[in-house]
Amino acid sequence: MSSGIFENGRYETNDGDIYFCKAQPESKGLILDGVTNAYPVGDVDQATSARLTGSKRQIGVTARTVRVRLTAALAGYKPEAILTIPVFTETVYNGFVKGQTGTYLGTAVEYVGRSAEGVV
Repeated sequence: MSSGIFENGRYETNDGDIYFCKAQPESKGLILDGVTNAYPVGDVDQATSARLTGSKRQIGVTARTVRVRLTAALAGYKPEAILTIPVFTETVYNGFVKGQTGTYLGTAVEYVGRSAEGVV
């Protein structure tokens, strides 16, 4: 993720619970193989918040993430930088596979890896 402003967002766990989260708006702009990383449909139904970054061993819900490599120049980033981006729904996460290409912040990227959701 890049640095910048945050907005109120929603994160859906693998169990289907929807949590409040603080997200950077550009995270929703990740598109791989034509699929957009969007917030889940529905209202928040949990009293606590999900974290989009941090250790998977922390107490609470830590988001699943994907890693993408920049395949084109993007101002403010190193060439071929690897970026870690939270994925807001399990369905979208499961649809992303290694080697897919797409865009992030309007720049070409390639999917290179993932990390599962953490719930402690």
